[in-house]
Amino acid sequence: MAVTLGSASAQKLTTLFAANNGGSAGGNVYFDIEVKTAVRITQFETNYSTLAPVTFNVYTCPSSSIGNEGNKSAWTMVGQDDGTAMGAGTNTPTIINLKTPIIMTPGKYGIAFESGGSGHQYTNGPLGPYQNADLVLTLGTASNVAFTLPLFNPRVWNGSFVYTPAKGLFTGFDANPERGNSPLTVQFTDATYTSAGPVTSWAWDFNGDNVIDSKVQNPKYTYTAKGWDQRFTVSLTTTDATHPASKLTKKDFITVNPSTATAIDYGNGSTNKPAPSPIGVSDYTYTYSAAAGVRGYFFVAPAQFIVNGFEAPNTFVPPETDQTITCVVVPQPPIAAFTPLASEVVFHATGKANTILRPTKPIIVPKGHFFGVLGACHAPTPASLLRNSYGNGEYWTTVNSHKIQIKRLWMNLDPRTNKGLGLMNPSAGAIGRVFVHVIGNTSVPSLTTIDLPKLGGAPKLDFNAQFSGAIGSMIIMGAGRLPAVKTPFGNLLVRPPFYLTLFVPSAKGQLPIPIPNDPGLTGLTLNWQSVHFNVVNQLNGTSNGTEWFLGN
Repeated sequence: MAVTLGSASAQKLTTLFAANNGGSAGGNVYFDIEVKTAVRITQFETNYSTLAPVTFNVYTCPSSSIGNEGNKSAWTMVGQDDGTAMGAGTNTPTIINLKTPIIMTPGKYGIAFESGGSGHQYTNGPLGPYQNADLVLTLGTASNVAFTLPLFNPRVWNGSFVYTPAKGLFTGFDANPERGNSPLTVQFTDATYTSAGPVTSWAWDFNGDNVIDSKVQNPKYTYTAKGWDQRFTVSLTTTDATHPASKLTKKDFITVNPSTATAIDYGNGSTNKPAPSPIGVSDYTYTYSAAAGVRGYFFVAPAQFIVNGFEAPNTFVPPETDQTITCVVVPQPPIAAFTPLASEVVFHATGKANTILRPTKPIIVPKGHFFGVLGACHAPTPASLLRNSYGNGEYWTTVNSHKIQIKRLWMNLDPRTNKGLGLMNPSAGAIGRVFVHVIGNTSVPSLTTIDLPKLGGAPKLDFNAQFSGAIGSMIIMGAGRLPAVKTPFGNLLVRPPFYLTLFVPSAKGQLPIPIPNDPGLTGLTLNWQSVHFNVVNQLNGTSNGTEWFLGN
């Protein structure tokens, strides 16, 4: 349908606002669009579940989205939100004002919308088309990770195009870079559109003084400035042979000597002796309980590794007494639901919770084989609820220093009765957390920053000993890096003297660090590192370093 807005020329083409399904934050929806007459899109409405700030990126590809959904290189980013979007909740339009209007000329395109801060809320059919005199939308598919398979199909994006006919002269321009240190040379690129003949003139004002600095279509300009955050307004006025002159002004568009707060991790964690550890999994989010439903994860082995133990995290309250683990190794990685052969179920056992269940002999997983594990805690009684410890899926981790991405594996059957010989489903979404112990797999402490170190803020230091038995942590702060100086506790990466030393009675956690809102602190560099102790086993470790640049 087409709905006329406040002015006679503004149009809206809406699909649906009737979601019966939804995707993950950072995921995409894909569909095809045929543009019959040129349009200038200024706004989208979309269906987001959250009531928090959100983002929205727009991509197009030639001809069709079909077959290109998993190929990021086929797409060009053509638009993004202006930074003010706030989620309105499921089935209520979330308004996405564009940073720069998108002009689409007649033709056929694939289009993709990338979500941020919320997953797309969409509908499982009908696919349309949804059309008016200007646009035809043919929907569509979705993925939980942008430009990454598998796809969910069919899926109908819920939302609206808000646009005006692209008749006239519309000035547009881009710049690269938009920020940097003085002297800063910026390449400006004209993106003006006219519906009647070529653009005939360009008049640029690079610093907001109302003086024309260039009449070249795509000029360069070098900015020099002293002090932090020197901002410059840029204007471009264009003409053609038919329409009135068109002027576009971007206020505070170029920033020279930006005081943007940054946090950069550097170096590597270390220990005074090897610290055996299971494959890392994402943090606990919640417990999923089911009488016949067990969850886990899978990945394809990047190199041969050897497994010598399993444990399902006992995160339910109150804790359970038992656990059941199933592990499969499949030579040919499946791409859809499958039932493993008996020979492919390499481990299945029920035992006491809070212990490591050991195979009778180590399990060798060859390179390229599919490795899947399912595990949950439960009571000792038959058919008692399986308590699956959930964490975020598509989680990047390592096995013997090889990078892997663990993804969701599920079975809606009771593994205690079928011994793991049931239909298993590799998919996207939350994983069931299982600790898989691998020979030679060791861990080192880690430290990173949550939120940027902005003046007046309170960013958090996220510290984790990573090895078992750690009883506490020490956070140190200095003002400079060191090139990995060996100590009895691990490598020191922060230059003394230490201006702040904090003791925390836990092996992992998040420590807020309040920063005064004092402009005099702008540009100050601080370096952080954590130190961890396992007194019983005389195991100590230091994290990587984290460097802060204080700013706005």
